[in-house]
Amino acid sequence: MVGPALPAAAAIMAAYARARWLAGTLTTRARIDAWQQRRLRDFLNRRITAVEAYKDRAGQPLDAYPQVDKATMMARFEAYNTLRLDAPTARSAWQAGEAPAGFAVGASTGTSGNRGYYVISDAERHAWLGVILARGLPGFWRQRLRLAVLLPANSRLYDAANESGRLALRFFDLNDGVETQAAAVEAWLPDVLIAPPKVLRLLAGRDSKLAPSHVFSGAEVLDPLDRAMIEARFAVTVREIYMATEGLFAVACPLGRLHLLEDHLLFEWEAVPGDAMLKSPVITDFTRRQQIMLRYRMNDLLELDGSPCPCGSAFTTVRSVAGRLDDVFQLAGSGSGHVAITPDVIRNAVVDASPHIHDFRVTQTAPDRVELRLPRDCAGILDLARDSLAARFRHLGARVELAARLDDLPPPGPGKLRRVCRTCR
Repeated sequence: MVGPALPAAAAIMAAYARARWLAGTLTTRARIDAWQQRRLRDFLNRRITAVEAYKDRAGQPLDAYPQVDKATMMARFEAYNTLRLDAPTARSAWQAGEAPAGFAVGASTGTSGNRGYYVISDAERHAWLGVILARGLPGFWRQRLRLAVLLPANSRLYDAANESGRLALRFFDLNDGVETQAAAVEAWLPDVLIAPPKVLRLLAGRDSKLAPSHVFSGAEVLDPLDRAMIEARFAVTVREIYMATEGLFAVACPLGRLHLLEDHLLFEWEAVPGDAMLKSPVITDFTRRQQIMLRYRMNDLLELDGSPCPCGSAFTTVRSVAGRLDDVFQLAGSGSGHVAITPDVIRNAVVDASPHIHDFRVTQTAPDRVELRLPRDCAGILDLARDSLAARFRHLGARVELAARLDDLPPPGPGKLRRVCRTCR
């Protein structure tokens, strides 16, 4: 290894080793909590003053800082990153594929209607990859692996893999057509597949010699019906990577259970209207240096699992990433109020109606109107699905006009698949 690859490879391996050490050291809840508090003190006392938003606010208790959401951060993006880039400048840099030396600028998919941007240093890119490898592919250094990443937007984050000296990564841009990229992936025969569930499912349904030894799902909710089809085809456990514009939050263990990166972040939890089992995270990333993420309110719905994982990890387990707060249905109630119903409840009402339901869409289009669509080959079970969903709405006290029809559901595209979606606001 010569040239610039050596420092990159060394940084990645250092992050990998540190993450492995932390996983072996933080073996109890008490140790995790103590570690977080030590790192949090340093973060709040010294690190946050590097950006305008917190330059005069060092050393306060965590709950003294206001929560921040995407809209707040994008309105004053320059106040939250050390480069002082505002959102229009970040957008231009991202579109041009340019950034100041030693940094990368990236963007979200914009599914929620507005893009979010991030600034990350090369050191943080290398650390990011080291953590993913430590959690997801702990023996990667014993062999040279070929990784295929299929996503709708490339990022210099993924360049870190090729800088490692042990991994060969190819990025396949879903904006160029899913079917076209599927053929290219099959021709390359990667050892590791990383893609949204809808793309993994498409690959699983094709006649090919694709036989990855590791399959990772990311960027979208992994529905049980997709998991079953993907695992049946590839004969491996599908493992999730929970990552967003705001950072890397969790990686599934070899048993397929998603564990939070509590050695890198502190999670606060907010209740979700309509579902006592779900929580929405507020994150503080005490490892980020170039863009400060302090009490950042996420838009995700998570169901936590309090039972110990057989893998032995003490990091909190996420039973499922159930959807987004934006897609919690707000339906007219039988009285004067409204009823909040989360995406997982709606999803279960549909798929529990029949084991033959392999795809669906449920959309709230008005306060008292919902549309259910099933594929055309589900003609014989449309009534079952409609009745099951209607019964769930009635049970929860929602007054709904429910329309159901068969349709040609869109094939996988570059945008995120949202089977449960609220279009009215």
